[in-house]
Amino acid sequence: MRNFLILAAAVFLIAITVTVAYRPACACAPMVVTRVAEMAETARMKHHLPGVAALVRQNGVNVASFASGVRANGHPEPVTMGDRWHIGSDTKSFTSALIMILAEKGVLRIDETLAEALPALAPKMNAAYRTVTIKQLLSHTAGLPTLTDDKELPAFMAAISQSPDEVRQRHAAAEHYLAMPPASAMGEFAYSNLGYIFAGAIAEAKTGKTWEELVQTHIFAPLGITHAGFGLPGTPNSFDQPHGHKETPTGLVALDPSDPAGDNPRAIAPAGLINITLGDWMLFAQDQLDGVHGRGKLLKPESYRLLHTPVAGPYALGWGVKPGPDGVPLVITHSGSNGYWIADVRIYPKKDLIVLFAANAGNEEANNAVQTFGAAIKDHFKPFD
Repeated sequence: MRNFLILAAAVFLIAITVTVAYRPACACAPMVVTRVAEMAETARMKHHLPGVAALVRQNGVNVASFASGVRANGHPEPVTMGDRWHIGSDTKSFTSALIMILAEKGVLRIDETLAEALPALAPKMNAAYRTVTIKQLLSHTAGLPTLTDDKELPAFMAAISQSPDEVRQRHAAAEHYLAMPPASAMGEFAYSNLGYIFAGAIAEAKTGKTWEELVQTHIFAPLGITHAGFGLPGTPNSFDQPHGHKETPTGLVALDPSDPAGDNPRAIAPAGLINITLGDWMLFAQDQLDGVHGRGKLLKPESYRLLHTPVAGPYALGWGVKPGPDGVPLVITHSGSNGYWIADVRIYPKKDLIVLFAANAGNEEANNAVQTFGAAIKDHFKPFD
């Protein structure tokens, strides 16, 4: 696996970074735009990122949007605010929202057990997994293997190798792993991409639709998201979209969208394969913020509360959450990476503030840039005051 970035439970800084040649893309307050650009430029210069984009929104208005750098090292095409970015594990918040939508429609129950949700697999399931719930899949408390590192990929690929398409591959993965003994204690937090793959498989089994079709129908369409897809963005052998970058001894090297090593297998999509423009990602983030205030489009208020209520440590359902003393989240957050891209979202409900960041590199320097810029954004906006 290309190292999905695990959400760091103790980190609640905004994560954004920006490269050189700042190009504003909105008519915003000049002071905010300039200050955010200065912060971002510092992070870009310090951490040597090829291309980035960021979008800051407060009180329902974009207050700073910018893109700079290049789509691929060694090529002149600049990144733009219209580009799509691979957001990795930030996909999990889309999957958790989809599951809640299906629960509201009566298609499934959030407390439904795996034996109930996947009855064809129940006879071969390890007894410990039969009583695990869908909620436990989404909160990383199901006792599953992590599937977060390259060394785990061969076993996963072997498990799905005889299945011809993503739907049957997800089902085959569930059949394989749920027959094994638990990898960790039930109820304890253990980050696992498998949990989201299985949640996707359950949605597919219940509806007869692919996870991709369900996301498009129940999330993209209602929110007006039209610039999004699954897997790597862009056309092979062209530079019409950003490319992910692999770290080598001589620097970051761009990976063509046709390179199978540039992303995880499509079966993993419910855990981390959405690509999207920041403008369209903001539509989803805004709906999550609106949901905190009782006016979301996708779900009922109680469903948003369930999504945003921590289950184990700071992890809720597809989100890391730091709750305030009154129960209203101080921050709703997640980060994602397949090792060659990085993306981060921070939602501060009490400040009506949302910050998105994406870069076409996912190395340690990209991770550090997230923190560098996040600290500066936190200092400027003071979201916890």
